[in-house]
Amino acid sequence: MRIIATTLPVILAASATAAASWNFTLAPSSTATQSMIVSYPLAGTFIGDYDATTNPTGTRTIPGLFGGSGNNAIPYTATTRVTDAINSHPAGAFTIALPTPGVCVVTGFTSDLLNGSPGTVNVDLILTYSTFHTVAPNSIYPSLGAVTIPLAAGTVTSANAVQSGPALGTAVTNTDGTVGITATIPVLVTIAGSVSGQPFPSGPTPGVLALTGTMTVTGGNATLASTAQSTDPIGPLPPPPPLVNMAVSLPTIPPGASTANLLFSGTFGEGSGSSTITLNLSALGVPTPIVGDINGDGVVNGFDLTALISAWGTAGGPADLNGDGTVDGFDMTALFSHWTN
Repeated sequence: MRIIATTLPVILAASATAAASWNFTLAPSSTATQSMIVSYPLAGTFIGDYDATTNPTGTRTIPGLFGGSGNNAIPYTATTRVTDAINSHPAGAFTIALPTPGVCVVTGFTSDLLNGSPGTVNVDLILTYSTFHTVAPNSIYPSLGAVTIPLAAGTVTSANAVQSGPALGTAVTNTDGTVGITATIPVLVTIAGSVSGQPFPSGPTPGVLALTGTMTVTGGNATLASTAQSTDPIGPLPPPPPLVNMAVSLPTIPPGASTANLLFSGTFGEGSGSSTITLNLSALGVPTPIVGDINGDGVVNGFDLTALISAWGTAGGPADLNGDGTVDGFDMTALFSHWTN
């Protein structure tokens, strides 16, 4: 999946100098809509389900409008189309950091696109065939171009986007004290669900999330409003197994209460398609804890070193920077590695 453009106006109200990094969490008011369409070419023949021994009253297929006899295979070409749709309030989180002037870094981007709201899946057969007629029931099926036949329905049970690599961007301070940010985030998207009781996975599919926005800070905390739009290619995908006598029922023509019962056989080609995602996101941000800032004043300096030495040899606590249960030389190394210049 490739998310072509995301607008992130980060509305935060003061200067962005109070903290270097903020952890954002998506608010429940965020929305996500997603639609996918994947098509597989298919070619083969169909025939009535008549059998002289096992189903002597079944449907027979005969080429042309009138006449003929027996039960004859009718050639066809078709496209099997798989579509899904998601309309939800996504959950997710990410971090925006401004480590040095002019630089923006985004890390840890994750999004649960469903967040408990299942999506839908439908499978259709878009069929093209030569004119034929049927016996038992009697009906005529003229060649009218592509005809869409619903085959199956299902549910999307999970859909996730997870950052897959570094996301380095730019940060430009505006005249009003806000900061304009841009960053390109590589992501992997995974979708799973079931159709007619059969599970299906999709992905992980690579993509790119392009971020642009405006950022300010009030009291160290942050809020975020964003929109995202994507239309991304899918495939090529390996073809499904061949069809062998798949049962399909067609309503009689003219419309009536009867159905012609056909058996389809055919071979698939590789699949391809696209996915479109639209996100409208709201998020809340808090300053990211600074490693080594034991006293919580936003910098790592001599006060923190004093606090670490005072806690030397104790078990755990704020001075246990590496979390191994003891305040020792490993924690001092961590403190100096984050020393504030």
